[in-house]
Amino acid sequence: MQKGPILMENKKRVWIFSFEYAGVAKVGGLGEVPANQAKHLAEEFDITVLMPSHGQIEGLKSKYKLEKLPFKCVGQINPSLFGSEQSEANCDIRFYRFKIENVNIILLSGENSFTSKYLDDITVYNPTTIRGKIALFSLGVRCLVSHFIENYKEKLPEVVHLHDYHVVLGYLGMKQALAKKGLEITSILTIHLLTWPRFEYEFYRISGIDDTPVKVLMSDGFKMLNLRDIFLLSQESDGYTTDNHIPSVEKIGAIISDLVTTVSQSYLMSDIIPNCGNQLIKFKADFIWDGCDWDYFDIFDKVVAIHGAEIIEILKLSYWNEINEARMKEFLLKYKIGNLSQSPLINSPNVLNAINLISNGNPFIKNGNIKAFSDSGPLILTTGRISPQKGFDTIFEAIPEVLKVIPNAKFLFLILPTDYSLNEIKIYSDYVKQYPENIRIIFGVASDIFYLAHISADIYCALSRWEPFGIMALEAMACKIPIIATKVGGLQETIIDAGLYPKIGTGLLIAKDNPLQLAKALVSLLKSSEAAFQVKESESHTLYKTDTLNIVNQIPDEIIKSHVLLNPNFFFNIKENCYKRVKENFTWSITTKKLARLYLDLLKPD
Repeated sequence: MQKGPILMENKKRVWIFSFEYAGVAKVGGLGEVPANQAKHLAEEFDITVLMPSHGQIEGLKSKYKLEKLPFKCVGQINPSLFGSEQSEANCDIRFYRFKIENVNIILLSGENSFTSKYLDDITVYNPTTIRGKIALFSLGVRCLVSHFIENYKEKLPEVVHLHDYHVVLGYLGMKQALAKKGLEITSILTIHLLTWPRFEYEFYRISGIDDTPVKVLMSDGFKMLNLRDIFLLSQESDGYTTDNHIPSVEKIGAIISDLVTTVSQSYLMSDIIPNCGNQLIKFKADFIWDGCDWDYFDIFDKVVAIHGAEIIEILKLSYWNEINEARMKEFLLKYKIGNLSQSPLINSPNVLNAINLISNGNPFIKNGNIKAFSDSGPLILTTGRISPQKGFDTIFEAIPEVLKVIPNAKFLFLILPTDYSLNEIKIYSDYVKQYPENIRIIFGVASDIFYLAHISADIYCALSRWEPFGIMALEAMACKIPIIATKVGGLQETIIDAGLYPKIGTGLLIAKDNPLQLAKALVSLLKSSEAAFQVKESESHTLYKTDTLNIVNQIPDEIIKSHVLLNPNFFFNIKENCYKRVKENFTWSITTKKLARLYLDLLKPD
């Protein structure tokens, strides 16, 4: 007998704390994770997301019915510890509730100019306001929880899921508020990327954390610890016994949580356990892969629906069925990148100023728009947030070697600048001036061409120096793009090296910080592609023609060359393997099953 939907009142209540959530505010891949997890778990769990408003209230009012909750958090705070010249300020926080896809969202917003400066800053991680945003979020959460304890105790969550360090203080304050009333909560912390933030003891205090002891899960059972105990415990695990060594917030969060997770097994073992407590957390550590619901066929159809008429007009085609990947790529490179329907979305004034400064000196970048290429060619795509982590500089350094063999290769960077990467904006744009026929960079969220670029690309580069997971690689694979990635973190778990496993390979894994190895991999795959298309279009469909063999002989990687000689469709097989791997292992419906199981395990009685 088929079970009906779970009644709301029987659902286990989960609160998610995050600074990013797709549909409200997001900077990179992190915003997709809680949003997709919540969407896929909303039928089984009653989910509420708590986050700062990031200045999105007015925009959200046009899409959703926002309810202003009938209470507010007021008080006084000493903001000097987060950069303010004031020694005292009035704190006034309001709460707005609405729904996205059966998920409750509660936004914390400033009701006065001081509080709004932080909670409503549209730059999610503004270096000048982030500490204030964290402190006020923490105070607001504690206030909200106290209100629930007094008025809606039956609606308190049974599990709290924390995403990254920004919300740890809010959870600790919540845990203390509950402990004062003899109440308990269970929790899971997901660390997406270690960034080593360290807050002095007094910062915790102004964020609403007091001396109330809380129940902390240790390897030998639960212990009651206050904030100073937790600080000292963290220091002792590193061999320090003084207050001078400030623990990272991630480590504090890992210690006070009942379960510590990250996004890949590799990152868990290499980074999270060693740096967040070792034996203090090893017994309660696990991983949950991120997911991706992109689908090649859906995206192809979307691209045709959005751009089809323009493609036919610009390329002077006669019929819609003439639109294929090659023509999409030609349209993208020779026209669309220079004629975007809207400027790429950039929220930060500092980033806009940096882009404006380099625009006037670069004929290929002008006021957020760029000049199209004069011709089409093999397309290498990369996306992501500008950071030393992402290794974009390795791609730039590899370009001269690639162009020696493939002079018409095109490199398209769809990358997100932040207030932390203002110098890179100028450095990267100088490469465009050096290689005007080969490189284009679009700074900001280019939603107009994001799908088009993925369908058009021949290769995707994920050259991270470290990468806990790498959703961007999954998105590319879902679009049948072979990946060249560094052999780090989660990329080793999602990508299968086609050199080692030609039948199931989805790309090539290379060493980090190695532009020569990258160039060799790029040329090898692009020449494999050229050979595959040559064989497909020839009358004999054979590899053994002089011009085709000449292409194969230009493959610098001898192992890849041998695979192509054995199977001319080697490159096409990689494309299909990419799509198959995502569909069979990494859709959100698959990856969230483990998270649901972990929630239920946390709720089991001891």
